[in-house]
Amino acid sequence: MTQDEIIEMAKKCGWDNPANNMMPLYEFAKLVAEHERTKLQGQIETLHAMYELASKQRDYLMEQQNAQVAAMKGAMQ
Repeated sequence: MTQDEIIEMAKKCGWDNPANNMMPLYEFAKLVAEHERTKLQGQIETLHAMYELASKQRDYLMEQQNAQVAAMKGAMQ
């Protein structure tokens, strides 16, 4: 998380308003933690999608290789 993002979150909590400078720190911490969890969840979902794609490509290539080996074995007999 960048410094600007943290400052923007602090503003959303009202920390930039002098009349509201007593907001509990845990409210701000909860907001930052929620943002980080959301960001990480998106990264996890992206990695999962990439893993699934790579697995499918690997399986496809292995099927092709097995077919080539079977064809070569058949040609040798």
